[in-house]
This record gives sequence, C-alpha cells and structure tokens, in this order.
Amino acid sequence: MKTLDIQTIIDRPKLSKLQWGVFILGCLIILADGLDAGAIGYIAPTISEEWGISKKDLGPVLSAALIGMSLGALISGPLADRLGRKWIVILTTGLFGVATLLSATSENLSQLSFWRFVTGLGLGAAMPNIATLLAEYMPQKRRALMVNLMLSMFPLGAALGGVFSALLIKDFGWHSILVVGGVMPIILTLILILMLPESIQFLIRKNKQTEAKKVVARIQGYNLSPDITLSLPVIESQQQANKTKPVSMVLSAKYMIASFTLWLCCFMSLLVFYLLVSWMPTILKNAGFGVEQYSLLTAIFPFGGVLGTILIGLLMYKFNPNRALMVVYILAALLLIVTGLLSQNIYLLGGFIFLAGAALVGAQSSLPSLAAISYPVQCRAVGVSWMHGIGRLGAITGALFGSLIFSLDFNVHQIFIMLAIPVLISAIALFIKGRDHSNKVDSIYSEKSA
Repeated sequence: MKTLDIQTIIDRPKLSKLQWGVFILGCLIILADGLDAGAIGYIAPTISEEWGISKKDLGPVLSAALIGMSLGALISGPLADRLGRKWIVILTTGLFGVATLLSATSENLSQLSFWRFVTGLGLGAAMPNIATLLAEYMPQKRRALMVNLMLSMFPLGAALGGVFSALLIKDFGWHSILVVGGVMPIILTLILILMLPESIQFLIRKNKQTEAKKVVARIQGYNLSPDITLSLPVIESQQQANKTKPVSMVLSAKYMIASFTLWLCCFMSLLVFYLLVSWMPTILKNAGFGVEQYSLLTAIFPFGGVLGTILIGLLMYKFNPNRALMVVYILAALLLIVTGLLSQNIYLLGGFIFLAGAALVGAQSSLPSLAAISYPVQCRAVGVSWMHGIGRLGAITGALFGSLIFSLDFNVHQIFIMLAIPVLISAIALFIKGRDHSNKVDSIYSEKSA
C-alpha cells in the first residue's frame, strides 16, 4: 500500500476548477457576511429618527449582533474540527440570511436586538470556517494571498451596504437594506449545498479515505489507484497521532503566545473597526453631513479595505506575515490621527478615510490568513474561530464605546486620536508574536524573511 501526502496534490502549479470553485464560493459568503455585518450601522440614524429614540438607545442593537458573532465563532470552531467545515459553513450562512430577513420585520428595539443577535451567531461562525476551509484547499505558497483575496470581499460587502443605503433608504426605508442583506445568503446557501466540498485534510483525519479520494479526483481530473492511501503532511500526521484535542492544542505551551497575541490584536483591531462602521454615520451626521454624504463617506472606509487586503496579501506572500501586518497597523494608527484633522474638508476627509480603511480594515481582514498558517489542521478551525470569537469582544466594546463618546461630547479629532491607541496595541501584539520562538508560522514564510 502506497501513501501520498495530500499537500503534494494541493500544491499544484495551477489551481484546479474545484479549488477556484471553493475560492469563488468563499468570496460570495464573505461578501454577504460583510453586507449583513455593516448594515445596522448604515440604517441606525434612520431608525433613531423613525422610532424617536436617542443615539445611546441604539447601543444594545448595535452590539447584539457582535455578541452573537462572538458566541458563534467560539462554538463553531470546535464543532468544525469535530464535524467538518462544510456543513458548519452552510448552516451558518443560511442562519444569518434568514435572521437578517426577519430583522426587517422588527417593530421595536427588543425585536431588532433579538434578530441581530441571531444574525450574529451565523456571521460569527461562517467567516472563520470558510477561511479555514479555503486555506486547506490552497497551495502552501499562495495560502495567505488567496485567503486574503477572499477576505477582501468583507469590506467590499460593508461598502456595498453604504451604496445601497444611499440608493434605497430615502425611497424604500431602512427595511430594504435588511431585505437585500437577507435574500443574498439564502440563495447562496442553496448553491453551497450543491457545490461546496468538505476539507480533504479533515476527511483524511477522520479516516474517510473514499470521500477524500473522490475530492482528489475532482482536483486532478482522474481517479487515484486503489492501492494509494492519502496522508497528512508529516508534522500534522505526528500531531494527529498524539490524539491531542484541538482546544488543548490552541491553549498548549507551544501555541499559547501565538494564540494570546492573535486574540489581543484581533480584539483591539475589531474594537476600532466596529466603532467606526457602527457609529461613523452618526458621527459624520453630527458634523453636519447629510444622509447621502455620511453614507458614502462611511462606505469609503471599508471599501479602502478591499484594496488594502489585496495589497497586504501580496506583502504577506513576499515577506514575513507578522512583520508585514505589524507595519501596516502602525501606518493605520498614523492615518487615523491625520484623518481626524480633516473633518472640515469633505474631499480630503474622504481620501484619508479611504487610506485609513485600506490600512486598518486590510490588516484586520488579513488576520484570519495569519491565524490559518499559525495552526496545524487538527486545531486550525478552533484557532481561527477562537481568534474571531475573542476578538469580537473588542467589537462589542467598540459598539458600546460609541454611545459613551456621545455622552462625553468628544469632537471628531479627539475620537480619531483615541482610536489610534488600540491600533498601536495591535501592532505591539504582533511584534510579540513575531518574537515568539516556541511556534513559528510555516517554515516557508520564515525562509522568506531570513
């Protein structure tokens, strides 16, 4: 009986149709995820006026989805490492689609908060698990780049929310944004059921050789010989032989520093991202901008992240990923400080919001790529999902902190200066991770920086 390392099949010079298919499906999931995650920020000012409630009253609504995201990520990671990535992605994509659609029927804050919480459960589980699945289908050399390209769809989806808001809210009301955001993932779920494959590494780890060989046949275009047994790479096979539980591996001495620094970086980064996405329309409205202006200006921020995520993916491909992201976070902090000085000039403000989004949103969107190459297949879903789950606590803090800003009556400049501080902490966390010698990311990346 011959054995064949599955990574040698995946590391083909040209991606197969199946690998491109997983990438495209992942892009659509992340696009819908970004649209639904950012929708509430765009419709918040309109809801406030229509329901006659204060800005502070919107805090629980804005944070409800974030709480759901945190729980969804924490719960789904262990489930995906135990039950498989495919059906976790499918079920959670359908969940956030249905919940977003039902959010449009809300008549008060309690109903809207509930449905946003349920939406968050799906959103929080879908993103890290499709990132894990795609990482396991990509060649090792291009893994970070391809995952980043897919994740660039998240800020694009959030930006589309701003465009849709500018086009639809005035004529069709805030409900229309949630209808669009709900229908997209529901249709996508049906497509995923038919087309999304399971992770080959997961199938091998579960000794499902027959199913794994069928997927390999779709990649290669021909069936493997019956006497061939598929195997994981040598290091991951050794870890599999240890029978260590995924959660225990993530929390072990070997991965603890990497895990903690990823959690801290994601926490601080999401704190700033969600505060800006959730509250920037309201902040800009208070600065004197109209509904179309603040919707489009807010959309520029995540839209800059589309370009930033792609460029950072290239940097992570050519240089050490930790070092590349650390430098980008430092740049993001500086750009936020400058942006706060330009609130009187709409054109300069828009330009620097775009640049700040390219740096900050791009860096945040790149973190799953870094996490995916920092953990082996046995605990990869837990590692990526728990980074998201714990990081989402920062998102919750950011959404709630936004309401505190209004009570303290900070101006735009003061807000952006304060937000530069947690971004610098993210850079420090990655510096510490890069100095950790107990666990290095895949040797291929270490060799590039040598």
